Amino acid sequence: MRIWRAMHIALLLIGGLACSRAPAPAPAAPAPAPAAPAIAAGDPVEGERVATRVGCNGCHGPGGRGQVFMDRPDVGRVVAPNLTQRRSLYDDAGLEALLRQGRTHDGHIPFAMPIRMLQHLSDQEVRDITAWLRALPAADNPDLPQTELSAPVLAQLADGSFPYLDDMKPDPGNRPPAMRPDAGVELGRYLAFTTCGECHGWDLQGFEGDPAPSLVVAKAYSREAFRRLMREGTTLAGGESTPTGLMSSVARYRFNSMTDVEIDALHAFLVAQ
Repeated sequence: MRIWRAMHIALLLIGGLACSRAPAPAPAAPAPAPAAPAIAAGDPVEGERVATRVGCNGCHGPGGRGQVFMDRPDVGRVVAPNLTQRRSLYDDAGLEALLRQGRTHDGHIPFAMPIRMLQHLSDQEVRDITAWLRALPAADNPDLPQTELSAPVLAQLADGSFPYLDDMKPDPGNRPPAMRPDAGVELGRYLAFTTCGECHGWDLQGFEGDPAPSLVVAKAYSREAFRRLMREGTTLAGGESTPTGLMSSVARYRFNSMTDVEIDALHAFLVAQ
């Protein structure tokens, strides 16, 4: 049907030209397609800042040399591996697949890795993290043990009933941006979902039974007070976050790498919700 309709339109146009004494105007040139954002080569300095913000150093330790970050009878011993040794197992596309899809080099589940948050990182920030990882000085950590999960957790992973399994998987159809927004509420939204969702829930409303609250609490903070929270871990009450102090320690270790523009954009987004 489409080809017959096209031929019919063409015949009408030809007839119109034959009956007209004036030449028909030339058709307007089609508007050029918008250019795709240019993605620069990865910047290892910016990559370190992004890796700090999203928690790579928090789990894998200073310099990515690996560390035990959980050892509980109900879960087992969870070890974040030495990144300077594991990086050789992945080319750049493999690292992107790990961060975006949780696809490891041998198919194992990246236990406790917040893929559901990391999947939203822009192409540029993934390149920056990759450049940082490639530039890390090699570090030997011979005393680093292996992960040994408890029998109940292994069984839950095998039958798919582990309660946090979805946190280690991407959302179907997720399309991360090539570049993150520059400023304003859109930058704040991007930062919220690539920085805060790991603890405060994928909808930023908190996890049931977890001490990390809904981020509606940000509405109580002025811009200056929110900067103090994010840089120093100081709450409105003037002290550490309660009941665990986790937010205060995470802020001092991770979020003090954020710029004023980033913190203000995050605050503007949260207040607008």
